[in-house]
Amino acid sequence: MVEESSRVLVVLPYILPGATLQTIIRRTIPFLREWQSQLDVVVVPEFKTSFQLDSALGKMYSIIRDVLLGYDMINTGINIIFNNKHFLKSNLQWKMGLLPQRSTFETWQLELDAKQCRTIEHYAVHGDSAEEIVGPKDADKFPVTALGGTFDHIHDGHKILLSVSTFITSQRLICGITCDELLQNKKYKELIEPYETRCSHVSQFIELLKPNLLVELVPLKDVCGPTGKVPEIECLVVSRETIGGAETVNKTRIGKGMNPLTVHVVNVLGGREEDGWSEKLSSTEIRRLYQASHSSN
Repeated sequence: MVEESSRVLVVLPYILPGATLQTIIRRTIPFLREWQSQLDVVVVPEFKTSFQLDSALGKMYSIIRDVLLGYDMINTGINIIFNNKHFLKSNLQWKMGLLPQRSTFETWQLELDAKQCRTIEHYAVHGDSAEEIVGPKDADKFPVTALGGTFDHIHDGHKILLSVSTFITSQRLICGITCDELLQNKKYKELIEPYETRCSHVSQFIELLKPNLLVELVPLKDVCGPTGKVPEIECLVVSRETIGGAETVNKTRIGKGMNPLTVHVVNVLGGREEDGWSEKLSSTEIRRLYQASHSSN
């Protein structure tokens, strides 16, 4: 089960415009700071397409993170929950819940035990309209999907990659996580989390999104990992900056007589392709900030 910790809950009736979302998140700052909480944001309407989900998550994580960074809250965890109305029926506890004005949890068809939330506050939505994004419906499209990464200090970019992967997967998600031996040349390697810790954080986040999904976490020791060995895999999810690795995977599979994989590309959070994604959100940058923070203290 997901680890118990102090948490703050925000329920959104739809994808709100940026300025409105900023205002709502700012109301949670005193609670997040006082309790050193995680922030759980539940989006009520169901997403139909991965394109819509990828776009919405990119905007929401960026807006929320910018607000938090404005208060020097780099360590605050953000979890955007979607397509999971039973999420609130988990064993999680929230010290505070923020809901739309004149609403209850039942209004949004969310199953919540009243004892799970210590206090409830409301916010006003002034005629904002939901954002409409079209694309092919591909929820649960692939029975078996794979992805891979280091997942050190799991951050918002990782969570978008994992979110889209769970969205398009109906049965089994295979996640390769780079083993410690391959990380010796990484910058600030002394701050890299152990393999077991990284696995635990990935597992906990996926459980928030899709608890019934069969998840296999395997050590990644080469470029292909399980995608070069498991014929049942149908789709590989990659970020836009790692498409080259997907090409290598498919060449390997074809060489072994396996079917090539459908490659599903997720947008990179921050940065631009023209400058090599130099400003993207990365675990290396997070480790650098941690080191700078510890040095100044």
